[in-house]
Amino acid sequence: MVDSISDADESPLFTDAEKAAIALSLELTRDSHAEPATFERARQHFDERQLVELTVNVGIANLNNRFTEAFWADLPSE
Repeated sequence: MVDSISDADESPLFTDAEKAAIALSLELTRDSHAEPATFERARQHFDERQLVELTVNVGIANLNNRFTEAFWADLPSE
């Protein structure tokens, strides 16, 4: 299923709500913001609290990835 993330909109593996969440997550990760149309699409499936929670979780995951990469990039391999 992970291989399908980049083409989620064309995949039958995801519901419309999941596709909207994936699109929002990808834009927030790639561009650090999402287009208004992407948020509108997500609003069709999620209430305001859920949108905030999704956005916060994407932000935390991105922070964790960047923090880990920054500090582990120069660690010697054992």
